[in-house]
Amino acid sequence: MKKTSQLLLLILFGSFVTTICAQTKTFKDGKVKTNNYFEELPFEFEKNKIIIPVEIQGTIYRFLLDTGAPNIISKEVQKAIEPRSVVTLSTSDANNLKQDLDIVTLESLKLGSVEFQNFSALVFDLNGSDIFKCFGIDGFIGSNLLRHTIIQINAEQKKLILTDNIKRLNLNKNQSKKIKLIGDQSSPYVWINIIGQDKGKEMILIDTGMGNLYDLSEDNYNIFKTKNIYNEIGKSIGASSLSLFGEVPIDSQTRVHLPKLVINNFEINNTITHTTKGDHSRIGAELLNHGVMTIDYKNKRLYFNPYKTSLNLEGDFGFTQTLKNNKLVIGYVWDQDLKTKIEYGDEILEVNGIEVITANFCDHVTKKSVLKTLNAVTLKVLKNDGNVLNLKLEKKPLSSIFDNFNIN
Repeated sequence: MKKTSQLLLLILFGSFVTTICAQTKTFKDGKVKTNNYFEELPFEFEKNKIIIPVEIQGTIYRFLLDTGAPNIISKEVQKAIEPRSVVTLSTSDANNLKQDLDIVTLESLKLGSVEFQNFSALVFDLNGSDIFKCFGIDGFIGSNLLRHTIIQINAEQKKLILTDNIKRLNLNKNQSKKIKLIGDQSSPYVWINIIGQDKGKEMILIDTGMGNLYDLSEDNYNIFKTKNIYNEIGKSIGASSLSLFGEVPIDSQTRVHLPKLVINNFEINNTITHTTKGDHSRIGAELLNHGVMTIDYKNKRLYFNPYKTSLNLEGDFGFTQTLKNNKLVIGYVWDQDLKTKIEYGDEILEVNGIEVITANFCDHVTKKSVLKTLNAVTLKVLKNDGNVLNLKLEKKPLSSIFDNFNIN
């Protein structure tokens, strides 16, 4: 049987975002066979990606923990376990490129000793994607599998806890917020406070497959434009992502400053982000570097225990980087001075005198960018017109960005 639906799966360089819109009741199938469990699992945490061990038919696989997606298995796993096919879904990505993806039933899957039975999963050629191949993953554990359980993610200790009894985690319910599980894949959403001159609330997706801290949807930003919450600090034409089935077209996005963002009682000051396509904003896995998160799917609560009461974010270099044709290139350029020198698609040949080798493509995908860790950088850039440009850049503090736009 074949159904028509829409699949939106974006891969953002530095973080990939998975948002799947697959309207089929099969994602509501499945149950947790194990009762009264408290399981601790180690995980890898590289480039803000949570990779956990998953057992299927006695074999251990590497799966990405992605609360913004349903379960996915690779074609290699499908061939090895021969699951029962449920339906074929006609899908399209953000670039309107189409593929048919099978949905299968996983009769048994284990996370440690906890057994999950008869859950649905999409089948995708993960090894056919240069991005996913770099992480060496065999599939995704998504929210449709997690919807009956409670998970606690401790990135500092690289430890994942699964339990069916919230009391075993010794949490304070007064420090939690209600979540809403939306759609057939039970995606977790929570309300956050956004504060500028005015105040507002925004419902966002808790998306551990997205490596950034906060992505603002273009649709939400347009709704809040009538209030003095976000400060617009730039526009740029470019791209910062690859879609699942091809390259995302060049578009124009808006860069904004959000004075204060509050998740539960955790304050994040001076967030700078830019709008993204899609109808919802996201909080991603970068948040896990600042505290322990517990998503209680069973009782529909979100807990976040921060290491500090607040976080003050710093400035940046005024541009983003992305991947195109297996090369490291300029994405969006936000700084006004830089716009006269570089643009989307210019290839980054060297960073601090070290050659960016195309053969080491996976290093650019899986390792943390030096642009995140350094305050000064020297770049050699191959322009689209064939000229080579050497740039010495310093990370600009927030104050200098605000001065250019008269922001107090």
